[in-house]
Amino acid sequence: MSQIARRTIFSVMLGALVATGATIQAEAAPPSAGLTQAASPLSRNAPSSEDAAVVHARETLLQSFRCVTSLMSYQLADAQAACGKTIDLLPESPIGYKFRGFSYLLEHRYERAEFDFREAVRLDPKDPDNQAGYAQSFSGEGRFDEAVERFGIALKLSPNDVRYLSARCWARAGGGHHLEAALDDCNLALKLAPGSSVAWDSRGLTYLRKGNDRLAIGDYSQSLKLQSGRATALFGRGIAEWHLGQYPAARSDLLLARRADPEIDDIYIQVGVLAPGCRDNQGPCALPEDLRGKQQPPPKYLSVSYGIMPRSVPSNPGDIRTLQAIELIRTNSQLRKIADLLGVSMPFSRLWQDGGAPN
Repeated sequence: MSQIARRTIFSVMLGALVATGATIQAEAAPPSAGLTQAASPLSRNAPSSEDAAVVHARETLLQSFRCVTSLMSYQLADAQAACGKTIDLLPESPIGYKFRGFSYLLEHRYERAEFDFREAVRLDPKDPDNQAGYAQSFSGEGRFDEAVERFGIALKLSPNDVRYLSARCWARAGGGHHLEAALDDCNLALKLAPGSSVAWDSRGLTYLRKGNDRLAIGDYSQSLKLQSGRATALFGRGIAEWHLGQYPAARSDLLLARRADPEIDDIYIQVGVLAPGCRDNQGPCALPEDLRGKQQPPPKYLSVSYGIMPRSVPSNPGDIRTLQAIELIRTNSQLRKIADLLGVSMPFSRLWQDGGAPN
């Protein structure tokens, strides 16, 4: 979890409890799916009646906790429900909007994410993750110029953030008319974090848009060494290999990419690498008939430039690192403090048990 997210949760939510003068609490409300009731230290020796403000503050903290931990364990429906309750309880806090927005990004529901991040930005414009999430919703809708502008705001707030640099690189490459600036972003990201699979992937797209297929293959291959099975890197490398006449390798990569993400053709149509005819079979396409995408209506908005992974939970989360882009890392000790306060125990999904938490 980012530093600003931790600060927001503890200062706003725990601060709300302190502001009410709460030192004791009643028994915890029934937990949602994945949260287990436990004895709360704040419930001991509780009075027979509580101040309404204390009850409201505690329920708000509980729903915020559920919102974040459900997202961490990839329970997106539960996260959206809990974040929605957080918004209802504390509409002037960005927490619910922010984390619900991340859940929508993970589902590729970019219009909904745009709404939530717009509200998060309104409530806390100085949080760079709010700005970057807003930018990613634009990128997912194919509104690359707006995404580039908004990522610029995020970078002013958090200079040299590798996530934002990589995402802006992708958005610039997707727009196709600021390719040198895209290279600058990716080169800086890779200088700062040479182990970033997302940055190698984004620079691979930039070289692909520039027509430098050999450099694109090199970058995509490096991305795949760092994160095996990354669909965008597999597909981009397959396209570059096809351009160079490396047909067996191209076929293998393209088919593997589609297996990992059925929407991958649409992503590369959106960023201008493939013609729309490669999906609907109604127009020209550089790929042969047997390598064109399935004939079906394309989704309206697609993108993975902020490192967001496909909708389904990966079969190997230790490699895929599903939540890398939003840095929901192991903050067990801090979240346990909230769990102890609330009288609940944290859910731990297979994502964490397999050691798949991003570094």
